[in-house]
Amino acid sequence: TKTQKHENTKTQKHENTKTQKHKNNNSKTVSIRSLLATSLLALAFLGCNKNDFQDAELAEHSVEYAFPLFSTTLRMDDLMLKVLNDTLSGDTLTINPDKTMTLIYTGDVAESRATGVFDFLTNGGFPVADTFFFAPFDPPDGVTVRQASLSGGKILVSAGNPYPQEVKGTFYLPQMTKDGKQMAIPFTLPPGLTPFTSTPDVDVAGQTLRSNNNTLFMRYEAYLPNGQRVKLEFLNNPLIFMGFKDLTFSYLEGYWGYSVNPLTRDTIEIDINQTDLDGGVTIKNPKVTMTISNSWGFPTRGYIKYLSFIGQDGRELKLETTAFTNDSIDFAYPSFDKNEIGQTKYTYVTLDETNSNIADIFNAQPTRLIYDVDGIANATRDPSIIGFLTDSSVIKLSVKVELLLEGAAKNFGAEQTLDLDFGEYADLDSSKIESVEFKLVTENRTPIATSMQIYFQDGRGNTVDSLFSSTTPKFIMESPPIKADGTVDGVKRTETFIAMDRARFDRIRKSKKAFMQTYFSTADGGTQCVKLLATDQTTVKMGVRVKTKF
Repeated sequence: TKTQKHENTKTQKHENTKTQKHKNNNSKTVSIRSLLATSLLALAFLGCNKNDFQDAELAEHSVEYAFPLFSTTLRMDDLMLKVLNDTLSGDTLTINPDKTMTLIYTGDVAESRATGVFDFLTNGGFPVADTFFFAPFDPPDGVTVRQASLSGGKILVSAGNPYPQEVKGTFYLPQMTKDGKQMAIPFTLPPGLTPFTSTPDVDVAGQTLRSNNNTLFMRYEAYLPNGQRVKLEFLNNPLIFMGFKDLTFSYLEGYWGYSVNPLTRDTIEIDINQTDLDGGVTIKNPKVTMTISNSWGFPTRGYIKYLSFIGQDGRELKLETTAFTNDSIDFAYPSFDKNEIGQTKYTYVTLDETNSNIADIFNAQPTRLIYDVDGIANATRDPSIIGFLTDSSVIKLSVKVELLLEGAAKNFGAEQTLDLDFGEYADLDSSKIESVEFKLVTENRTPIATSMQIYFQDGRGNTVDSLFSSTTPKFIMESPPIKADGTVDGVKRTETFIAMDRARFDRIRKSKKAFMQTYFSTADGGTQCVKLLATDQTTVKMGVRVKTKF
């Protein structure tokens, strides 16, 4: 046991001595490191003092600052909607199932309602010259009414009594029936030539009038108290009148003769190039579609009095087409013989490159379409055709221009004004500026290459300078490769650097607006046709790098 304790004590002393030596070595190492650091700091301090106080020129050195001006991602459908917002309301952009886009320019919908036809018998009256009397009524030219359904209005009878006895009678309109019963209006006249006596107004709603020759048959029976039938007249002048007011019809049936009704004259603004910049667009298969919805129940022919485009120089671009026969087209209509009363029929006329010179017209960049159309009733003058009208019958004509965004463009122009703010760099001491460089970065996923010029403007809109010193727009964005179907294959990144001297930057940094003119061209110098998809997009970034003295 003693031997074991002795060995343990000896071992412990040896370990303590070893540990103490290790600590002493560490202390020496820390002291040397501290001394080295202190010496370096002293040398650095002496160096700084020498530069600051003995040679001030050596303290001034150059520093570069880089800051972004803008970064934006623009989808193609957003760009096209912006174009539409600059045009007339009602124009639309349709995204098709395959993500292609169609610009649609529409004109006002022209309506020709049947209400005017019903105005021939609304207010008036007839003196009844005999106990049996036929009174003509005057429908529109060429119209023979054989049946009319009344939806409202009043009829009354007014008469005088030339006899000293009371007269009682009944006034009949045999052609007007309701539920199979003819209209009969009783009246009683006091004796003597007193002021005329009028019957109460009779509501004619629900009555049906029938006629074969545009005449209204009337008769009356008048009796003295002894049963003697008499005639109401004085000195051969009739003393009985039938009057009507505010008659309205819900249905007319008969023969509609030949007549011309103006439908519309309208203008559609279709300027797809929104600016006066030079450049052209080749549209692939443009279309103009005329849609006629017709609930008039008799044949109507549309006569195209005028249909032409107007070019940018005001010159008429005459449309030539085989879609019409002698500048006219027969509208589909609901048939009386087929019991299609109340139905609406549609006629569509499409003008495209297969039946017209419309492709050539659009490649000349027209600015508007003007059209003038008349409707001709019963153009064939066939008296055997029975037609009809309801109080809701209408012919509607609409015209739209469809431009599928597939084609070629060369220097196709667009303009835009952007707010601009250089922030604190607008007030930077220009004497400290050594150099300035603008950087444009584009990441293009569209089949379009772009040239651009940016004009910097002051708060009043005056141009102070431009981004590129040359007046010719600079090519800044390349298009990715184009696949066989006209769509893009991948993304193309393009970087453009624009160096600028101090004097020019000094002017530009005070500007408040950037007026940007952009020129678009498709591949192969604007000759290759491409497709623009709604999902196509481009990211554009712009920044400035300024080198200054510090």
